[in-house]
Amino acid sequence: MDRLGHSDDHTTKNIYLHVTKELKKDASQKFGLLMRSLQK
Repeated sequence: MDRLGHSDDHTTKNIYLHVTKELKKDASQKFGLLMRSLQK
C-alpha cells in the first residue's frame, strides 16, 4: 500500500484482489477448454 501510494489498504485490496479473481477465472476457463479438447 505504501509503495503504491494508496492511503489505505482497502484501495490496494480492491484493485489487486479483483485482478487475482479475473486471472483465476481466465485460467479456469482455459483449463476447461483444454480438457474438452483432450476428450475428443
